[in-house]
Amino acid sequence: MSETLILFDIDGTLIRTHGAGVSGFVEAGIRVFGEDFSLDDMPLGGQLDPLILERALGRLGMVPDDVNLRAFRHHYHECLERLFKSGNHESIAMPGVHELISQLESHAHFDLGLLTGNLAETGELKLRAAGIEIERFCIHAWGDDGESRDHLPPIALERWLEHRGIDRDFEHTVIIGDTIHDVQCAKANGCRVLAVCTGADDRGMLEKAGADRVVDDLSDTSDIMNWLLKS
Repeated sequence: MSETLILFDIDGTLIRTHGAGVSGFVEAGIRVFGEDFSLDDMPLGGQLDPLILERALGRLGMVPDDVNLRAFRHHYHECLERLFKSGNHESIAMPGVHELISQLESHAHFDLGLLTGNLAETGELKLRAAGIEIERFCIHAWGDDGESRDHLPPIALERWLEHRGIDRDFEHTVIIGDTIHDVQCAKANGCRVLAVCTGADDRGMLEKAGADRVVDDLSDTSDIMNWLLKS
């Protein structure tokens, strides 16, 4: 019986898309909302895609509605897929990711999940482009599942309880992410958090935010597995 749910962030934690995500997002925004759409000078790391879009449109004096949101999602997926297929952009797994996922999968103690600001269809596309199958994660909490990142852990936990039919709490949940927002959403919900220095925020920022453990990357699989089993 699985005792611990491991929730991975995607961008900067599991993978890096070398600008494809931002490029596809902006191109889709221009297609749907016009040439003035931009993400310039906006904080993106650890943010939810729907909130990024809302803020970008707010600078234009626009408010998204259901029709243009659906159009944006369609174009974002189309643009991102084209960028990956072009060969000019690629999605690659971060150091140690494939081995860590395999080790966690082989251990009955753990279930794997995703907790991310990505929208479902583009998050899955990014993972598959990096050779990571979405089916390896039994629980998903996406960027449009909550109003803020702090709202996502309860959603993930509820889905885990439904999936397993067991009674667990946040002490049985570990979030792995690369930004202070991953740390903050974990702490706000009583989850443990492993922060990794492969994204937007450095070690000092992650430690100051209150991460339980900070590592340079996920390549030391044995050390990380030992920490997860003991913590």
